[in-house]
Amino acid sequence: MGSNSTTKQVKGQGKLKNGNPINVSAQFGQPNGNPRHNGAWKKEDTARYKLEQMLKLSEMELDGIANDMSAPLFERKLAGCIKAGQWKEIEGMMNQVYGQPKQMISAEVAEVKPLVDLTKRKKNGSD
Repeated sequence: MGSNSTTKQVKGQGKLKNGNPINVSAQFGQPNGNPRHNGAWKKEDTARYKLEQMLKLSEMELDGIANDMSAPLFERKLAGCIKAGQWKEIEGMMNQVYGQPKQMISAEVAEVKPLVDLTKRKKNGSD
């Protein structure tokens, strides 16, 4: 017991739970490791960003996207709807991207009279 160093004893050190070895060269901080990332979506990959960018395109550019079979389906469909002026479809897509707009609801409370006045007793006693 002459040593003051502490050691961490881990069962199966250097292996994952399934028994596979840990690839140390792919860990964060290594030259071939995972890049630093905050976990958030990339702005360019969001539907909102794609919608906003497509609204800026010309008719010819929209034709190119709509006819490009290698483009993602969402982008092709969106380009076709913008070009054809299918506003209900675009509104549905915008609601999916941005969410439904807030709507005001007004409610009026009317005074309700009961059909029978229960505070008065019947005089004939035939309850």
